[in-house]
Amino acid sequence: MRMDRRRIESRAKGVAESAAGPLGLQVIDAEFVRDSGYWYLRVYIEKPGGVAIDDCANLSTAIGSELDRQDFVPASYILEVSSSGEKPLRRDEEYDEFKGRWALVNTYSEINGRKRFEGLLMGNAGDSVLMEVDGTAVEIPRQRISAARLAVPFKEVRGDESE
Repeated sequence: MRMDRRRIESRAKGVAESAAGPLGLQVIDAEFVRDSGYWYLRVYIEKPGGVAIDDCANLSTAIGSELDRQDFVPASYILEVSSSGEKPLRRDEEYDEFKGRWALVNTYSEINGRKRFEGLLMGNAGDSVLMEVDGTAVEIPRQRISAARLAVPFKEVRGDESE
């Protein structure tokens, strides 16, 4: 079975965007990937004030029937709708698009003694990605990046107990 994943992702993103607007949601990305033997259609969303589980469920319901009706995905898949907080960074321009967001970047080989960088995304610089990690600017050559995604800093998840 021949599948054009980019076409599927683009079309699914369009379906999701049509349904997201009336719900006050913004679609950030859609990806169609095989993971652990299953196909997943993942839709990543954002909303001012943050995404709640009900937002994900409501959009999933809204787009599920339309995806079934259009039937353009030539394989069985699992639909997942989630916050953009864990969105993979797949295109070079996304490093600029999500500048100022928290990210996790893994590399194939060590840079300054480490292969895992978590910190503030500062954008592209030529053939490298700039991040602020533990208060220090780090330049990571893109060809050495094995995986990158948006992340949620631990302190935001835990909350500030002094408030």
